[in-house]
Amino acid sequence: MTAAPDSGGAITPGTTTPGTTTPGTPRRALPLAPADPSRIGPYRLTGLLGSGGMGSVYLGSSPTGRQVAVKVVRADFAADPEFRRLFEREAQVARRVARFCTAEVIDSGDDGGRPFLVTEFVDGPTLRDEVVERGPLDPARLERLAVAVATALTAIHQAGAVHRDLKPANVPLSADGARVIDFGIAIALDSTAHQTRHVRGTPAYMAPEQARGGKIGSAADVFAWGRTGFGAHLAFPAVC
Repeated sequence: MTAAPDSGGAITPGTTTPGTTTPGTPRRALPLAPADPSRIGPYRLTGLLGSGGMGSVYLGSSPTGRQVAVKVVRADFAADPEFRRLFEREAQVARRVARFCTAEVIDSGDDGGRPFLVTEFVDGPTLRDEVVERGPLDPARLERLAVAVATALTAIHQAGAVHRDLKPANVPLSADGARVIDFGIAIALDSTAHQTRHVRGTPAYMAPEQARGGKIGSAADVFAWGRTGFGAHLAFPAVC
């Protein structure tokens, strides 16, 4: 990560150990710590799904009882205008993408100066967790994964955006197949923001033009797609 605000790649999935979750709580959710909020807006928080330098993602429950994922940014980043702009854009981009390709956006808002984004909870490991825990994917499964992720990227590009941070940690594996999540640093294909002095993303998956801070388009996502598939097949620790 760079010093520039980045609401996407800094948040990574949590892992659990046997016996650390309560009944009915997905195994990859960690118990809330005393410093964690118990509620954001109308959503009751029940576990920690992941955390990083920019914020945390919690497992939550809506007023109707639906399980959701609640992404909350740290107060210091929430005070940064550019970061808030990126966070708001994440919701806008995700809403334009077909829900079967990503996690459906349910709500977004601000709770006491803490911006939050609520999405469908995709119950399943990320591709990164799957490869780390079980090893490389076999050819048939790799092909299904590649097609699913390519389909999601096509939907993202048709929605007029470039993801810019595709990697195994942003590919949850649900019962319905692979999804692509975390649009925190996505940019509009027709925006002048596609060339920036800030380099954002995950170095191992960046296309050369992205790493140089040059103009990027949908081809940068295709490069990351190839790197993601490569890592899933060979399970290189540095890549996955």
